[in-house]
Amino acid sequence: MLATLSFLGIKSIHTLNAFKTFLGGCINGVAIIPFVLAGVIAWPQAILMAVGGSLGGFLIAHYARRLDAIYIRRFVIFVAVSMTAYFFIHG
Repeated sequence: MLATLSFLGIKSIHTLNAFKTFLGGCINGVAIIPFVLAGVIAWPQAILMAVGGSLGGFLIAHYARRLDAIYIRRFVIFVAVSMTAYFFIHG
């Protein structure tokens, strides 16, 4: 999603990441509706994961803003290449 959003001409990795997070929240917000209606959500675990994910996201965003954008870009590329290689080999 970051690569696709970068085609819009946004240069700041922080702005791209914020936009990606917003879009992901919208997508997940719509996707959860059928699961709620079907009654298949384990609510205690889901609430715990939502709180943990939110806190983790805010903490990481706080520290990521202090880093130079090139380090964040390199980390994102490293993770993407590593995951691609892993799933290609073990796929």
